[in-house]
Amino acid sequence: MSGVAVHLDGLRRTFGATHALDDLDLSIEPGELIALLGPSGCGKTTALRILAGLDEANAGRVLVGGKDVTRLPANRRNMGMVFQAYSLFPHLDAQRNVEFGLRLRGRKGAAERAREMLDLVGLAGFANRFPQQLSGGQQQRVALARALAIEPEVLLLDEPLSALDAKVRVQLRDEIRRIQTEVGTTTLFVTHDQEEALAVADRVGVMRSGKLEQLAAPSEIYLRPATAFVADFVGLSNRLPGTVDGDVVEVLGHRLPLVTPHDGGSTTALVRPESVQVTPDENAEARVLTSSFLGPTSRVTVTVGDQLVVAQVPSGDLPGLTPGTPVRITLRPVAVALE
Repeated sequence: MSGVAVHLDGLRRTFGATHALDDLDLSIEPGELIALLGPSGCGKTTALRILAGLDEANAGRVLVGGKDVTRLPANRRNMGMVFQAYSLFPHLDAQRNVEFGLRLRGRKGAAERAREMLDLVGLAGFANRFPQQLSGGQQQRVALARALAIEPEVLLLDEPLSALDAKVRVQLRDEIRRIQTEVGTTTLFVTHDQEEALAVADRVGVMRSGKLEQLAAPSEIYLRPATAFVADFVGLSNRLPGTVDGDVVEVLGHRLPLVTPHDGGSTTALVRPESVQVTPDENAEARVLTSSFLGPTSRVTVTVGDQLVVAQVPSGDLPGLTPGTPVRITLRPVAVALE
């Protein structure tokens, strides 16, 4: 199975006075996995539904493999979908759930193909189990196998992991990425989970008010956000007062490079917690306010005058950073965005 290119060209979708999509342009390369990320109401699910043929745009085009499918109904678009709700037939076992789409299309060898797909998602020994006999993660694997069984040109994943507990989510997201890479299906993954999007996608599109704020590789999204919204939405940032001087901004006595040029003057810099180093120093004015153990790393909140600064530190440093400890703050020279 090989992927096809997908182009969403100038999509507009309104619901009354609300602009769910506002001239959205999005191109997905053959075999690429793109994750759309953004707050509720940003338009990410609307874009997926229009691509699937489950909703209709007010304007714009949908191109799949160079073919205009804008007016084609969903059942003629050859797309596989996995929803947040597993949507399995409760009266059919896993094998027959996976076979369903194949038999609907009159495909020969449905049983053999279903067995191959169950093996692909790691459920070869569960073919005869009914949905109520499977865990949530296993049910979602069956849903994924069913979507892939028909050999779709495009795979659409709409919040497929949000109903699962944290550990299962991590395991299944990694499985989705492995399977998608192995099969090579062009994939659009919609999620509100930042870690999920950054972990599985070739590129991440951050949406706001029906538009793409930035579309880039996960590392680019996190380390070099194109806008203040992206910097604030993806990950955690300290909002610290600063002064722009040429291509740098001075923050807490440190000169930091800028992600994008900015006019001089007072501003607010968005500094990631992992760029903040705190070191015990009896002569320092800053004080540890709180500390939280998070596993390999910990989060420490420091007061500097009336300013709060959050730092992410190795948990091995935590015993020396108890509340009330005077500390010196150092900012790593990592490029920052401005609010």
